Amino acid sequence: MDRLVYTALTGLQRNWEAQAVTAHNLANASTPGFRRAAASLSPGWLAPGPGGAALAPRVQSGGEAPHDLLRAGPVETTGNPLDVAMNGGAWLAVRDADGGEGLTRRGDLRLDATGRLVTADGWQVLGTEGPIQLAAPASAVRIARDGTVEARGGADAPFVAVARLRLVSPDPVELARGPDGLFRTTAPLEADPAATVTPGALERANVEASAALVELVEQTRRFEFQTRLVAVARELDEGSARLMRVEG
Repeated sequence: MDRLVYTALTGLQRNWEAQAVTAHNLANASTPGFRRAAASLSPGWLAPGPGGAALAPRVQSGGEAPHDLLRAGPVETTGNPLDVAMNGGAWLAVRDADGGEGLTRRGDLRLDATGRLVTADGWQVLGTEGPIQLAAPASAVRIARDGTVEARGGADAPFVAVARLRLVSPDPVELARGPDGLFRTTAPLEADPAATVTPGALERANVEASAALVELVEQTRRFEFQTRLVAVARELDEGSARLMRVEG
């Protein structure tokens, strides 16, 4: 069989994966702090046969989906005292499902029924001294620019510092996204005392919906082209088989 069909099939697979990545980006275009992924293709040549050279026209491909970690999303003022937008390369540390540490740029925080500070998707926020939880009910809670969490017990009471957000500044190259949506590094990180946040604001996803839609249309067209290429490879193979039967 003509090896062109294998090349076409890997093209179909890579386009399908790229469409899944773009669809995921679009689905999270309104998620605060979301980092878009970009489908990346890498060529791979077919191994040469015995005593022969690789067939240059029969290139296959591999794929991966690196994340766009350097480009921040737009920051929008909300006025909510528990909303924070991480500045620069700062990331917020949260406790994951296994009790470990994950990193996120999502800053729409809230207090749950037990007084724990959590993200909107339920991850408990970590402080420099451990998970942040208010020991007593508070009439108001706010977060300062340096990440200090302040609370007061009554309308006339002064704000008192109760914790400080654990902010880290990892090297983007070392960040890897897990299936739970949190990012992690291979080595543990120390809290960055110079990291800051913008209180009362949220960083939106760094996804441009219009550009992602155009990208999805282009990927769909490439998928259709690869489908036609598979049909052509099949026709060529069937034609060769018929020719051999006639000659035989």
